[in-house]
Amino acid sequence: MTADRRHFLKALGAAGLSAATLATLEKAMATPANNRTGTIMDVEHVVILMQENRAFDHYFGSFPGVRGLGDPRPLRLRNGHTVWRQPSDQHPDGYVQPYWADSKTTNAYVVDGADQGHTAATIIVNGGRFDQWGVSRQLQHRMTYYKASDLPYYHALASTFTILDAYHCSTLTQTYPNRLHLWTGCNGGGRVGGDPVMSNYGEDETPSADMATDKPIKAYEWTTYAERLEAAGVSWKVYQEYDNFGDNILSVFKPFRPCDKDSNLYKRGRAWVSEHKDGPDRTRSDGKQLVEAFRADIAAGRLPQVSWIVTAAALSEHPRWTPADGENLTAKLIEALVDHPEVFSKTVFILNYDEAGGLFDHMLPPMPAADPTRGHSGVSVAGEFKDYDKNPHPGVRGLQPLGLGIRVPAIIVSPWSRGGYVCSQVFDHTSTLKFLEKRFGVMEPNISDWRRAVSGDLTSCFDFKTPNARPVALPSTDDYAERLAHAARQPDLKIPAVQTPAEQPRAQRPARPLPYRLAADLRPNGEDLLIDLANTGAHAAVFTIHDYAPYGLSPPWHYTLVAGERHTAAHWNHKDKEAYDLAVHGPNGFYRHFRGRPSKDGYIRVALREDPSAGKVVLNLRNDTTAEATLNLSVDPRYPVTAGAARQQALVLKAGEAREVALDLAASDLWYDISLGNAADADILWRYAGHVETGKPSRTDPGIGAMVLTL
Repeated sequence: MTADRRHFLKALGAAGLSAATLATLEKAMATPANNRTGTIMDVEHVVILMQENRAFDHYFGSFPGVRGLGDPRPLRLRNGHTVWRQPSDQHPDGYVQPYWADSKTTNAYVVDGADQGHTAATIIVNGGRFDQWGVSRQLQHRMTYYKASDLPYYHALASTFTILDAYHCSTLTQTYPNRLHLWTGCNGGGRVGGDPVMSNYGEDETPSADMATDKPIKAYEWTTYAERLEAAGVSWKVYQEYDNFGDNILSVFKPFRPCDKDSNLYKRGRAWVSEHKDGPDRTRSDGKQLVEAFRADIAAGRLPQVSWIVTAAALSEHPRWTPADGENLTAKLIEALVDHPEVFSKTVFILNYDEAGGLFDHMLPPMPAADPTRGHSGVSVAGEFKDYDKNPHPGVRGLQPLGLGIRVPAIIVSPWSRGGYVCSQVFDHTSTLKFLEKRFGVMEPNISDWRRAVSGDLTSCFDFKTPNARPVALPSTDDYAERLAHAARQPDLKIPAVQTPAEQPRAQRPARPLPYRLAADLRPNGEDLLIDLANTGAHAAVFTIHDYAPYGLSPPWHYTLVAGERHTAAHWNHKDKEAYDLAVHGPNGFYRHFRGRPSKDGYIRVALREDPSAGKVVLNLRNDTTAEATLNLSVDPRYPVTAGAARQQALVLKAGEAREVALDLAASDLWYDISLGNAADADILWRYAGHVETGKPSRTDPGIGAMVLTL
């Protein structure tokens, strides 16, 4: 044992962890990753645990380094508040903002009640304005968030392995459509025909894992990924107990409903772990038999190449039940792997959540444009919309995007994802399928072209070439029952009488390299204002442009640019405009803000270019007016500057003059947030923020910290 490891274990012992937990940790720390090829092919097992109904900000908005409660550039609402202050008549302030669900002083773990259907979510999104979370008057539950003291195991897991802070559920709706994406790549429509499924159709008719309790339904007929694995000879299995909360989505597909009990489809897809037992144990669903079966297969060398784990209702973390029960189950499953280092060294364990459960998250999801008047897409968007003119529903009309949905928690546990990293690439549930495609070569053709372009394949979360050797530190969950009992004795949650900004520690974390290299620059063209968008990175990205000018009543526009694509956006121009106020949002904190007035007398032109090789950004300035102009350049105080560099400077440009201004970003880990103002007109502004990607690991945004309530 190294001195560092001995010191680390001593510190854990001082923290009160049990001897058994310390023994597990020592094994985990001593387990080298399978590094035979230095590629994804070193992965021999993928285990997928999808839990229920939690939003990212709700679970991890207070976690250091992620784009959470302290996001320095949150979406601005039209009233000048940011997205954190959701309009509501549930509070005298006229809005409700996120508040801490403290499990030590309130019954914080029970937060059920928020509507999560597609029409409700579509109303919340409000065309991209994202300002109707309060319409259902359920903000006493929706706006809650936890801290590490409430979710100690999960926060420690994120600190040890890799957390994904741009992982979205697949659809703006309930459990089944999202699980359909995880297991089949779509929720109907698109390539499989018919109308997209936006409800939990089949849930009531599938009350347990026991096929004998199935009630008649018209089962789905398109091909599941489990069937594709079976045909390809890739081993797979569903681990479930009798009570599976209806979450084994295979059970609503025709080949599994019913199927021959001697078939692999039954043995691997419908059987439950205690089916062979008699008496109460046959239907007992407390997680213990699930863990026992999982552990037994690991010990016997029977762990399949692909495993899906489906939990009982009370262990699913659905807001009717408690997170701590789910934490404890997750801990036991991971311990079963760590106790067998020869298996753990070859395994990827993915923890994700099917949907957000109506709970608040501040990040507007990437979405496709329904038609050319609403933006642009460089890839087909077929199969990505529900037509509510054909399927009338109160309060919703026309083509509405299926997703992406609200952000949900996701953590990847493996020897190749150690180190407490944050990965901020955009993912959804089909990303898990794409990871399986990459590893096992079994393709899922049901995934739409748009989703395949926009959502990554999870490989950016891993270091297969040189696996991180930092120690693994998992806490005990021995106190979970005590935490639950204590919280249950506390008063119910209610919105605080005095609202205060939520808290996120101001601390950076290691960040995985991302495939993005984006640009958005304002370009005057006569009296029109154009925005030149560019994607010179290796992966598609969605830009969303919001118009905040007094006349700007339109919802935002969505622009999907594939790798290497450029596009000029101009949807906001019309004859009676008197001012412009445009904000551009993209992945990983990419942000542009342009404000001013149209001019007949020429413009000052500004463009920003990233220079990854030099670790700089370069501002290209040109004064096309007939008069000298002074531009005030400032670097946001949350971002460190290189020693000796000025945080503020005045740039004087003569009429017709062009100039380049380079800013070194070494001190800020290649993050930037810079503004240019015109000394002669306070209403004119250019603001540029983001991260310069180099293909190497970096650190998270140093601007993350204090909650921004107004812009």
